[in-house]
Amino acid sequence: MMKRLFVVLVVIGSVNTALVWLVRPAQLGIGILLAWSLALIELAGVSYLLRWGDQRISILTKKVEGIRHEETPAHVLLSPHDPFYQLALQINYLQTHQRKVQRKMAGQNQEFATLLDYLPIGVMVIDRYRKVELANPAMEQFLQQQISPRRHPFTQDVHQFELASLINTALNEAATQHRVLKLPGTPNERTVDAQAIYTATSQDYFQVLVLLYDVTEVYAVEQMQVDFVSNASHELKTPVTAISGFAKTLLAGAKDDPEKLTEFLEIIDQQSERLVELINDVLTISHLESGNAVELAAVPVGQQIEMQVALLKPLAAVNQVTLVNQVPHDFVANTDQHKFDQILKNVLGNAIKYNRPDGQVVLTEQLTDRDWTLRIADTGIGISPQDQLRVFERFYRAEVSHSNQRVSGSGLGLAIVRELVESLNGKIDLQSELGVGTTVTLTFPRQALTPTTK
Repeated sequence: MMKRLFVVLVVIGSVNTALVWLVRPAQLGIGILLAWSLALIELAGVSYLLRWGDQRISILTKKVEGIRHEETPAHVLLSPHDPFYQLALQINYLQTHQRKVQRKMAGQNQEFATLLDYLPIGVMVIDRYRKVELANPAMEQFLQQQISPRRHPFTQDVHQFELASLINTALNEAATQHRVLKLPGTPNERTVDAQAIYTATSQDYFQVLVLLYDVTEVYAVEQMQVDFVSNASHELKTPVTAISGFAKTLLAGAKDDPEKLTEFLEIIDQQSERLVELINDVLTISHLESGNAVELAAVPVGQQIEMQVALLKPLAAVNQVTLVNQVPHDFVANTDQHKFDQILKNVLGNAIKYNRPDGQVVLTEQLTDRDWTLRIADTGIGISPQDQLRVFERFYRAEVSHSNQRVSGSGLGLAIVRELVESLNGKIDLQSELGVGTTVTLTFPRQALTPTTK
């Protein structure tokens, strides 16, 4: 600053001296004195202007530095007549625009972070150095591993060989990879659709986006469909084969033996009834899947139970089982009469067929402010713990019990019951113990329900 002022003083003094010499050379001494005195005065003015300008520049410089460092300095306020007014105004506008952009980016980042946190798909971003830049909670669940937020090699998190191989292939071949694979999990392993998506914004900068999507249920449903067709074919084949075989035996000459004729016709009749029962069960399942409408009304449940107990008493007598109905005759509930009748028939029929001689089946009800419950308890052969997890699957039949009691059936009864109970917004619970018996608890909402389709 002092050096600059000295230069200015020399320049002004020299100019003033030259002017004096040109105008009044005879009074050069006095003129030089006046010239340098005037130069000092002019220097003072210039010095003031320089300091004033430096002050304005310093203020604006600090303002720009604050913006660059994402700070929020106050706006610079200058008079409209100030030479730096327009510059200060544009810097203020720039800061305002920057604030808007920062708020928008912060909002987008927050939305993106929230989306990643709640996204059911596992997401992981791996940079060109094979380090994890980002991973969401779903990815941690898939990998059964807590992922550090700091950059680190992806191999610290990915221990499954097939998935690690998929990622390495995408990085090495610079191409997107896709595979369905198994991941270990708790309590069961998962089937996941894994994609390693290669993305490059330039020749030197690329990333691999790893996406894991749980398709366990999809594959389970597909397997259930395959099993359904296979089991249905098997169940249909058994009675058809028996009917055809005994019919051909009769036609081959066995019909001439009265005893054989009666025996074989009884077998054909039994197998025909089994075939009709199976077809009806399959049709029931089909109707439920197609969205069979629910028709709710005030149903005399007590009377329905009495009627069903009366209809099944002959079957109970054959199996030497006693039916004990403790549900009040006047008990009324809001439900679908046809669906409830199907539920009751299947559950009560199983309780009789899978009972033991001199056993009994007890029906009780319970009413609360929110729901009503029907409990059907038998003293039958019971169901093993491993079978209890699958008894509601279609065509699944529990292993023969310790009593070696074999009961014919399609394996669709409890599957139909579950579908019907769920269509009525109800819940079914099964508790059983081998050699002790089984209790099926059906719970339905008490309040009036809006008729819906499943």
